[in-house]
Amino acid sequence: MGAIPTYDAIVVGGGPAGSSCATNLVNSGVHTLLLDRSFFPRVKLCAGWVTAPVWDILELSTKEYPHGLWKFDKAHVHYQRRNYQLNAHGYFIRRYEFDDFLLKRSQVETRQGHHVQEIIQDSDGYWVIDQQFRTKYLVGAGGSHCPVARAVFPQHKKNLCGTQEKEFEANPREIAACRIGEDGEPEILLHDDLKGYSWNVPKSSWLNIGTGTAKAREVKAAWDKARAFFQGNGTEGSIPNTSRSTLDRMKGHGYVGFNANHLEFSQSNNVLLIGDALGLAQPLTGEGILPALLSGTLCAEAIISNAPESYQKRLQSHPTIISYQDLHSVRTWSKRRFNGIGGNGRSNSKLVAWLVVKIFITLFSGKKIPGLHQLAQITKSNPATISKDEAVRQRKVSH
Repeated sequence: MGAIPTYDAIVVGGGPAGSSCATNLVNSGVHTLLLDRSFFPRVKLCAGWVTAPVWDILELSTKEYPHGLWKFDKAHVHYQRRNYQLNAHGYFIRRYEFDDFLLKRSQVETRQGHHVQEIIQDSDGYWVIDQQFRTKYLVGAGGSHCPVARAVFPQHKKNLCGTQEKEFEANPREIAACRIGEDGEPEILLHDDLKGYSWNVPKSSWLNIGTGTAKAREVKAAWDKARAFFQGNGTEGSIPNTSRSTLDRMKGHGYVGFNANHLEFSQSNNVLLIGDALGLAQPLTGEGILPALLSGTLCAEAIISNAPESYQKRLQSHPTIISYQDLHSVRTWSKRRFNGIGGNGRSNSKLVAWLVVKIFITLFSGKKIPGLHQLAQITKSNPATISKDEAVRQRKVSH
């Protein structure tokens, strides 16, 4: 048996997080290998929603992107039996094309179809994968069930969010005839309890439809309601009749939403986690592409500087992650204080409903909520803890 090939860095996972990390490493002359169990292009469950900051991180103009791209300036939102049309800005892509493009763009040496089974550390402190590859730095970019995270980091408790979704081809004329807005404009159903939302996104001859919930066990019931809603509950809906049977077989998966505690597991002994492997999805909207690209870039910067221990601080000090920390703090506080944002979903206040939708669309457009940081500081200085008896009393009053 010959010597095991040794690299400066090995990235496990070829999605946006892994490819962005690899791009920066390769561009800086770091001898890098990327492993992925799939063969690209591959189907990836995702609505394909991309906020404007993504293109800045990629240092790429939307005009330079060679595949399907749907820009939207409006969003159609349904919440508590009210309909809204708001200005919103962003893009939709097809992950099937987007991920393949990013991986090829990285020009990293790649082994596709390699399912990582064993990760050990040798006597020199290098990490060895399946007795085939050896590296000084190991990057876990394999999603919520990343083999690097499982092998190296303690199995701390994570609450999985859930999704049921599908992207499929349909007749473009039928899509255009029943969609609620223009091509690429998302139709969003905010769940009354604000524990998730559903979407219907027309992409010319493609439809992307799905549901996401804060708790994985609730996603199936939420999807059943969303499907009935988009199909019109027996009347004319926004899904073509000829496409509805396609929704009989949805695909689902779990992922981890952002929690500030996750950052404590970002790096250890030259092993670094990025994207969904670290649990960085936006805490309210679930956006995953932006934090994936961002963490991949910051991880590469730490490796290039030969300072892996700086990775956590790079994350914690970045404005995007700071805003995620603020959102998570406010959301956690509201759950304790008001038994969850959205209460019991029975508010008749038009103003409150409009504010909820406005805040959601602001985040959906990748923008910051004015005063959020100040509010987060207030919640941290005034932790809201209520007893079980008080929680029961509040629920009785609300009823």
